[in-house]
Amino acid sequence: MPVFACLFLRGQQSAEYFEVFGHAPLRRFTASAVTLEDMQPLDFGLMIFEFVVLLLALSLHDCAQAWAANRLGDPTARMTGRMSMNPAQHFDLFGTAIFPIIYLLRSPPVVLAWSKPVPMTSRNFRNVKRDEILALLAGPAAQLLAATVALVVLVVMRHVDPSTAPALLTASALAMHYPGVSTVDLPSVFPFILFLYFCIFVNLLLFVFNLIPFPFFDGGRILLNYLPYNAAQAFQRYSLYFMIGFFFFGFGIIMLFFGPLMSIFNRLLFHL
Repeated sequence: MPVFACLFLRGQQSAEYFEVFGHAPLRRFTASAVTLEDMQPLDFGLMIFEFVVLLLALSLHDCAQAWAANRLGDPTARMTGRMSMNPAQHFDLFGTAIFPIIYLLRSPPVVLAWSKPVPMTSRNFRNVKRDEILALLAGPAAQLLAATVALVVLVVMRHVDPSTAPALLTASALAMHYPGVSTVDLPSVFPFILFLYFCIFVNLLLFVFNLIPFPFFDGGRILLNYLPYNAAQAFQRYSLYFMIGFFFFGFGIIMLFFGPLMSIFNRLLFHL
């Protein structure tokens, strides 16, 4: 099943984002495309940083699904080498490289990427419907767990060394691509802080994105197990039209759930 991720959200939360932390917003701005001429070296550095975290997050999702499927009786993914955190095992030339790189160069509000489908043979499961659903849920569950672990590490770092608090705020601003963020006088541990914050951001985004009940997503595969036969056939027959509609309206659907969830994690990060 293709795993999709969307990155490079530009300022959708605007000033409200910084109000979570009790700080004034750096600047109000809206989601918009940025040309290559407008981009600074920092923008390219952040894109590379995001892309690396994205590859790891996609690998974690696929590895978790392969591991769960194997535990539940289906060794197909394990036998094809998918029970691995090596991004090369999950790499799709168009979905993981060409498509996202083109989007990154265009710098739109959303960058899409996907990995190879995780193969599953339903008849190998001991309880076909239940075990397939559990295997599919393992991917998003791994994303939520990864985001939670990153949150806990950052909270511990903030309490152990209070001087890292300003660096956390800078990392959150850079992750949301706020303009005018100062990167001077940052601690040597800042790259690790930024990495962990991107882990929260990307994994929560994947968690929400893949649970949306649209064709090819984990949520869509799970929904098929509950639809009546005729409805399931229609869902699959018109999957292309569903996906065309998703690319027009999907960003709003994602933000409807991702925004509040990210806000909860931000509040925990800065107030625990």
